[in-house]
Amino acid sequence: MSVLVSELQAPLAALLPQLHEEDTAVILTHLPRLYARLDHLKAAFSSSVQHSVAIKSNPHPEVLREIVTRGFGLEAASIEEVRRAIEIGCPAERLVFDSPVKTRLELAEVAQHSGVLVNVNTLSELERIPADAQCIIGIRVNPLTDTGSPERFSVGRNESKFGVPIALREEIIQASIHYPVRALHMHSGSQMRNLDAQRSALHSLGELAQQINIALESLGLQRRIEVVDIGGGLPSEPLTTTTQMMAYGALVHSIESLSPFHLVTEFGQWVNAECGLALSRIEYVITGSPDKLFIHLGADMFTRDAYTKARPFPLSLWTALGAPVTAAKSTYDIAGPLCFAGDYIARQVRLPHASEGHWLCIDHAGANTYSLWSRHCSRSVPAHWSWNGETVKRWTARQMISF
Repeated sequence: MSVLVSELQAPLAALLPQLHEEDTAVILTHLPRLYARLDHLKAAFSSSVQHSVAIKSNPHPEVLREIVTRGFGLEAASIEEVRRAIEIGCPAERLVFDSPVKTRLELAEVAQHSGVLVNVNTLSELERIPADAQCIIGIRVNPLTDTGSPERFSVGRNESKFGVPIALREEIIQASIHYPVRALHMHSGSQMRNLDAQRSALHSLGELAQQINIALESLGLQRRIEVVDIGGGLPSEPLTTTTQMMAYGALVHSIESLSPFHLVTEFGQWVNAECGLALSRIEYVITGSPDKLFIHLGADMFTRDAYTKARPFPLSLWTALGAPVTAAKSTYDIAGPLCFAGDYIARQVRLPHASEGHWLCIDHAGANTYSLWSRHCSRSVPAHWSWNGETVKRWTARQMISF
């Protein structure tokens, strides 16, 4: 039995026998994994750094509550996410609002929450913030740097819709003089792979913050840039003593231009991906060329994976009583339940010989899956459970889609 399958045996043995006939698919959050990743993230950086985890990665309220309870903040990309963060108890001083398209009403609402960091996406957005705003105002800066993010998730290039290009340095300085700006924000993209490029981008951002402060001081103004929000994500990875996250934390703290500022991060996928499991009952096993498994999850939950390039999710088979299936292996394409031809989450994968009623476990599915649930074909969102290391608990029941 593989180490991965062995790790899942206790939670799945507790969960699967409790499911009813209508539970054709379920989601499970593995809390010990979540706690371990949060602890690792904290250890990788100075204790003074504020980590605000991206809600869009996994917006389930109980997941967010667990994150906040352990002292972390949240990053919101919409007013709805801001409201959810406040509802589950996220302190305002740990909340970041980053939507690129904020309305005047949204800004007026968030501006009344003292301590919330609101990053404007354009300099013209500064004009929309109420004069009596209680929030911290930041400017999102485009570093014009390619950090090796996948094409669809790179936001630091010249053609990006995000942020004010750092080449407009003088305009940014003047805006910071005329408006009560107290923060700079940069996000170079998700799943960054070129940390040397990110080092250069962060150094430039720190230098810009220092130039703004020099300009403010020269004019006799008491206000300063106090916060630097270093957005940008890393690919998910196993936890070891030499992770990329540890290397990134060390890199950040080696950049002298950032040292005067309070630092904020916005990791999402790195935190959540390996903490989630998706499970589907196998409904049909069809022999052909190739053989196919038909399951109850597909492009509805794995939207990015069906429409672009599928992630290499660890897969395993289980009986309805929660025992691993260990029969001789076969090769399968795994087809989802939606009525379009591209609804596959994996092709040509080797799995133990499957039968109707077995359960397929799709591991490392905690990020950008539940949060991207598609309404296509109006299928219900599965029940969401948690495993705390000893017992399973149902957080939310199966939910019908509402139009």
